[in-house]
Amino acid sequence: MAEEKKINNSTPETKVEKKNKPKSVEKKPNFFVRAGKKIAKFCKDTVGELKKVVWTSKSEVWKSFELVIATVVALSVIILAIDTVASFIFNGIAGLIG
Repeated sequence: MAEEKKINNSTPETKVEKKNKPKSVEKKPNFFVRAGKKIAKFCKDTVGELKKVVWTSKSEVWKSFELVIATVVALSVIILAIDTVASFIFNGIAGLIG
């Protein structure tokens, strides 16, 4: 049972070799290189995403434009009517008081 000792595979020579072995430290590129790579990756990803977009046709855009203009005009007329009626009411009340 005394012979069941753990055998240590590392010899003192390998430990010395490990200590004296120069570490290969990878130096980071400077800030501008890293920023340039990130910007390039962003642009590449953006172009890739824009290729996936389903663009509407000119006729669909025109129909939507017409709908928006008609809605804006209709709401403008409604707001004008409400404002005019409110103005007459408030002027009438002001005339009675003053």
